[in-house]
Amino acid sequence: MSIRSVVVAAAALGAALAYNPVATAADDAAAPATIIVYRADESIKTSRLRPAIHINGGTVSRLDRDEVLVLERAPGASTLDSSMPGTEAITLDLKPGATYYVHSELKMRGSQVESTLVEVEEQVARVQQPDIGSAI
Repeated sequence: MSIRSVVVAAAALGAALAYNPVATAADDAAAPATIIVYRADESIKTSRLRPAIHINGGTVSRLDRDEVLVLERAPGASTLDSSMPGTEAITLDLKPGATYYVHSELKMRGSQVESTLVEVEEQVARVQQPDIGSAI
């Protein structure tokens, strides 16, 4: 057996021993979930508003008109809300490696701003906010 054959065999054996499906499954379980929060305002009246987005009580960022915010979080329950008065919080049960889309919607009702956070499907998010593709 030549030295080259021994080196190739040793490399193949090392690669085979390095592959550990149990470690891979554990890594998948620890993979973060992705939350995509976006605005797709139709009203000029709400365009200047910049509500803060909170996750589990902490401020993550302010969200400008037509902005997309991409967040990674550990699996488990995460509660999202906004700094806008009257916004109902939503709780997402995050799964490892999954992606969640949340539409931060602002509407004017007379002189009052109505704010909602709504979880939507990927197709809906991509139609409402075409910039999502470049943000991910």
